Amino acid sequence: MKHIGVDIGGSHITAAQVDLQKGEVVASTLSRAKVHPHGSAEEILSIWAETIKQALQGSEDGRIGIAMPGPFDYLTGICLMKNVNKYESLYGLNIKQELSDRLGIDVQNIVFRNDSEAFLAGEMRFGAGKGLEKGIGITLGTGLGTSIYQNGEAQDMALGINYPMLEGVAEDYISTRWFVDTYQLKTQNSIEGVKQLVQLYPSDVIARKLFEDFGQNLSSFIHGFIKRFEPEVIIIGGNIAHASEKFFPTIIQQLAAYNPTIQLHKAILNEEASLLGAISHK
Repeated sequence: MKHIGVDIGGSHITAAQVDLQKGEVVASTLSRAKVHPHGSAEEILSIWAETIKQALQGSEDGRIGIAMPGPFDYLTGICLMKNVNKYESLYGLNIKQELSDRLGIDVQNIVFRNDSEAFLAGEMRFGAGKGLEKGIGITLGTGLGTSIYQNGEAQDMALGINYPMLEGVAEDYISTRWFVDTYQLKTQNSIEGVKQLVQLYPSDVIARKLFEDFGQNLSSFIHGFIKRFEPEVIIIGGNIAHASEKFFPTIIQQLAAYNPTIQLHKAILNEEASLLGAISHK
């Protein structure tokens, strides 16, 4: 039986066969596609099914693990996304059954997992946290993903939207949106995202200050997180992690004061972590 890991984001899908013994993605089977988050149900499901089919390479004997953003009923496979600016045409549909019908694979062999959980499970078992038993995963991007790993299993914490911070919740201060909005407020100039801010960093004092402030925001959030869960390692992933050298020093300094034994690592598997974590779910 082939094991297929799938990562579904707000505008993309990636699928590949994975070797769970080696903890590796089989590169020759990797398939990616862009997905319009506001497309029709038929358009979205067709692209998802076709991308997974390419990874299966003609086989109907496979087990498929899918890392999926929420809100979603991960056990039944029913999409619950509404008012989240993506995939609303799928609301109420049984995605497990839809994919089973399109791929010819038994519904029992299609499983779903929260995307934050899948990322951390992959990194703890095969990546930056390998050999450790208790970790925290934080994904930084358009949103703030949070998960914990203990007793051999990962669990989504959804703290980005549930953890009070300053005048809102953590995600308001630890996300791409915070960078874009704060830079606009301070300079009256607009940027598209963090990648552009990295380019401005050498010559723009405000860009440098934003990364410092972001590090402070993330450190404050991490402090509350680690007091609650006492991890051995914190693993940071997501698109903003590509600029980790700009804000990691602030976090490392703060961690030394909180608990110097905790390791801080940038994710090393990234998308592959989600593919591996999605299919290695117990």
